[in-house]
Amino acid sequence: MELKLLEDFVCLSDVRNFSRAAEIRHITQSTLSKRIRTLEHWIGAPLIDRSSYPVQLTAEGRVMIRQARDLVQQINNLRSGIKGISEQPRDQLNILSMHTLRLTFLPQWLKRIEARIGKLSETPIPAHSAYSDTIRMFRNDESDLLVSYVHPAVHFGLDSKELDQLTLGTERILPVSAPDADGKPLHDLDRGNVVRFLSYGTQSFFAQVLSPLLREKLVAMNVVATNPMCVGLHSLAVIGSGMAWIPESLARDDLRDGRLVLAGKDDWIIHTEIAIYRKKGNHRPVVQRLWAAAEEMSLTPIPFEEHRRNLPL
Repeated sequence: MELKLLEDFVCLSDVRNFSRAAEIRHITQSTLSKRIRTLEHWIGAPLIDRSSYPVQLTAEGRVMIRQARDLVQQINNLRSGIKGISEQPRDQLNILSMHTLRLTFLPQWLKRIEARIGKLSETPIPAHSAYSDTIRMFRNDESDLLVSYVHPAVHFGLDSKELDQLTLGTERILPVSAPDADGKPLHDLDRGNVVRFLSYGTQSFFAQVLSPLLREKLVAMNVVATNPMCVGLHSLAVIGSGMAWIPESLARDDLRDGRLVLAGKDDWIIHTEIAIYRKKGNHRPVVQRLWAAAEEMSLTPIPFEEHRRNLPL
């Protein structure tokens, strides 16, 4: 069995949508569907309930996903460790980032960097749904750089004296809901009713960001789904399953086209920064060049929405 089949299954489990999972995996939807069926044939049981939308895991799939995540992580950790033994190519970078930023922010930011210092060879490191795994990988020197959201409610568990940090921009985390027939939120935080809540769980980055706000507001919520991945909750919000806090960059097109609306007033909006980190010490020349260019660009950090406004729709 090929590793890519397990990676496809884990991705589909996170986002619960074949077309979005295929986009993330950079394959066609038909290819993804064939791979999932190949995995099901190898396992000898159905893993995905295709009759529901968003798709759900079968009982066998719920058992399988825990083991699949562990296997993918172990194999990728092994591969990263072995590759790290040999000297990296001179212009190759290992950049670790949160999943949403790898989809929305990092590609365009790297293009701006390359416009200053020339073409780079970036080795993507698979993003993990657990924020603690991302930080653990950075702590264990499995990447040159870390690009992450930053918020006072979340602590890295790393000594700031050992890190260089640059702020790259800002982004709002918006409470969103599908609209009703009148264009008002189906699930409204300010209406006083029990809100159907799409939760990040307890351990992810955004779960920790939301915790102080939810304690302060004391709004009555009914958790109807839990997923540590923004893209998964975003898909559920679009089809009206509940409300969720979603990074503005991810929800922008749906807000513009009316598939999503704000589910609360401004005091429900969370403000974060986007930052890049490296450990202090000697670095390869390519890391030094990128950092110097990032310092120039970060002298006047731009809001993420302004950054996105320059991107093609």
